[in-house]
Amino acid sequence: MTVKGFFKSNVFKCLATLLCVLLVSGVFLTLMNGLLAVSDQERLDRAINKIYGKSVAYTQVEVANYNDNATIDAAYRIKDDGNYLVKSTGKFGFENGTVTCWVVVNVKNGSIKGIDKVVIDSNKGQSYIGNINNNFLSGFYGNYENGYIFNPNDGFIKTGATKSATAICNAVNGAIDYVNGKFLGNVAVDIYADFELTEYIETKQSSHEIDESGNIVYTIKTKGHTMPAGFTIEVTVNAEGVITAYNLVENGSTSQTYINRMMPEILDGTLFVGKDFAGIQAIINEGITYPGDDKGTTISTGATQSNYLCIYAAAFATKNYDKILTDEVPDEGTDVEGGNE
Repeated sequence: MTVKGFFKSNVFKCLATLLCVLLVSGVFLTLMNGLLAVSDQERLDRAINKIYGKSVAYTQVEVANYNDNATIDAAYRIKDDGNYLVKSTGKFGFENGTVTCWVVVNVKNGSIKGIDKVVIDSNKGQSYIGNINNNFLSGFYGNYENGYIFNPNDGFIKTGATKSATAICNAVNGAIDYVNGKFLGNVAVDIYADFELTEYIETKQSSHEIDESGNIVYTIKTKGHTMPAGFTIEVTVNAEGVITAYNLVENGSTSQTYINRMMPEILDGTLFVGKDFAGIQAIINEGITYPGDDKGTTISTGATQSNYLCIYAAAFATKNYDKILTDEVPDEGTDVEGGNE
């Protein structure tokens, strides 16, 4: 076929028609993309308005972290009501994953009055996040008492997603600490910052007092670890560093099934009474180590991680008792007053 014949052929006519269609479509799509494109600002406006249920005016504010269990990703002050909308990522979910939430912190007269809204934005590695519903999230709403720490074992419905619930609580607690510290001038003092064996201890949520007999009475809150959430444990240590009482106040096990698998002597505290730090070390052979590592831990009942957190709390209490007695550590954390920003 000659060149002249090709240009007169049906093949050329079809190719020319196709090229014209593609050209027109490309121009049309370009124009529509420009007309319908949504800017980052518009997306943010829509997200904030959706959370509030209405259009609100706001200003972006500087972020900072005041809590090791959460990261503050973004924050906005709502001009309409003076509240703060905080995007906070809670740590220590299932398999150390995270949950990111939008949290509306209600502020009135220079103090936090409550949590008005919690909306889940995204998550990493949370297989059962679908179990978290509005009934669970409503557990955050209402009046707030200064210093309260949200815990999935206290005041929330059971979801079967304990670790995801832990990460969500951490996100909300992180948002509260951020607003308190950054804008209200209330920064919780970590009285156990230089203590030993704090890796699994929520130091800012734990406390102690010295009773009339000179015994140290701890209220220890542990972190969650892999499967179980945090535990709350009261431990009494005498002046010789010996545990005289051990009471498990809140069990962080994923379910009753795992609670039933814990060592009975841990559940009733008898494993620890009468032991000092050396005695606690002896329980798990070669020191304070994570179950299943290469250092020799052998306690395994089907709830190994729960057992371990309870043992770790006993170790923390007995390892640091002399520091409290000799260094005059204050009985409980206090707030550092500061000016508002």
